[in-house]
Amino acid sequence: MQKKRSIKIIAVVMILVLICLLITYSKNDSKVVLATTKEFNTENLQDNEHMHVEIDNSGDKVPVPNGYVGSKATGENEIDTGYVIYEGEEEVNDSNVEEAQKTRNQYVWIPVPDASKMYGTDENGKKWGKLYDFTTETGEGIDEVTGAKPLNWSESDGVMKMLNKRNYREPDVSNNNDFNIRLKKLKGADTKHEFLIQLEQEFNSMINSVEKYGGFYIGRYETGNLAKDNAVVKKENANISYQNWYTMYSKCKMLKNKNANIETGMIWGNQWDRTLMWLIESGNKTKEEICKDSNNWGNYLNSSFEYINSSGNIIIKNQNDEELIPTGSTEYTKANNIYDLAGNVYDWTIEAIYDYSRIRRGGVYYSTNESVKTRGDFVPTNAIYHNGCRAMLYIK
Repeated sequence: MQKKRSIKIIAVVMILVLICLLITYSKNDSKVVLATTKEFNTENLQDNEHMHVEIDNSGDKVPVPNGYVGSKATGENEIDTGYVIYEGEEEVNDSNVEEAQKTRNQYVWIPVPDASKMYGTDENGKKWGKLYDFTTETGEGIDEVTGAKPLNWSESDGVMKMLNKRNYREPDVSNNNDFNIRLKKLKGADTKHEFLIQLEQEFNSMINSVEKYGGFYIGRYETGNLAKDNAVVKKENANISYQNWYTMYSKCKMLKNKNANIETGMIWGNQWDRTLMWLIESGNKTKEEICKDSNNWGNYLNSSFEYINSSGNIIIKNQNDEELIPTGSTEYTKANNIYDLAGNVYDWTIEAIYDYSRIRRGGVYYSTNESVKTRGDFVPTNAIYHNGCRAMLYIK
């Protein structure tokens, strides 16, 4: 009798232990799920020493860096259609917006509800950008809404793995000339290894900001004044190419000027991909317009539209005309208040490939078979007339 009672007690204890283990596992598993699916809550945004909160036309909060103002002009004050900020303290409204577009640097807010879709961490603790290709197909691993599918990476149990260490990747050095002494001043690093550390630090800081504020800013226009000391992000600038990657990388970093509340730089590949996802999510573009045919909203060879040339004249760009136009010179190329993302000049990014190239995006004005998702590689020490760049901005 005593033996049977002992067996029952042991059985009850084992059942209780098993239940406790199941509950603990369930709670921990729930935490993992929440950590990977939790969306950024804009209600938590509050003013701090680097930014102030402004309200868009729908009543949603937007983090605006100090030293910038959110636009009050018609069509520029809504997150879902492109919330625009202007450098400086003076208000931008319908009465002065045309002048401000040509005289003040501008950026557009890109919301990022889930930062885990922008980066992952490998087994060594290094953060890598999650890069994407885009397709109209459906299937396993393809995002149902945007058609985005992982490019050169996989993830299992929260650990990210690069599938090919020479293929599409960031942050990484890519060029045999990264240690070249004549490029030291532009890079801010003396050796190839130091440059890698610099890029990793810049990438991690950007990701930290995205997680903190729920997004980042993209240059409204292709970066201008590239042949001058101070680059700009302003409407109708025509000096948007013909510099090497290192010069553009350096000039984009200097766009912040003396503003200690922000960092600026050349756009990362994962930021470009997130921007394309947002264009689809917001309903501004379809998957087809992103990954198959961007001719109806970009400056390509077979596009036709009116634009304003450098002399201020209205010009008709006909099909089969190869014309590099000033950035932001036509509404034809606007998508959620961002201009010339598709076509015009290639926009160089920090994304690397092989041992010697950087990735450029968006297609170019003399091509007919490229879309805005296009990736191409080019040697970063070479300057060429159809290579430009796009800047990004994030809040500290």
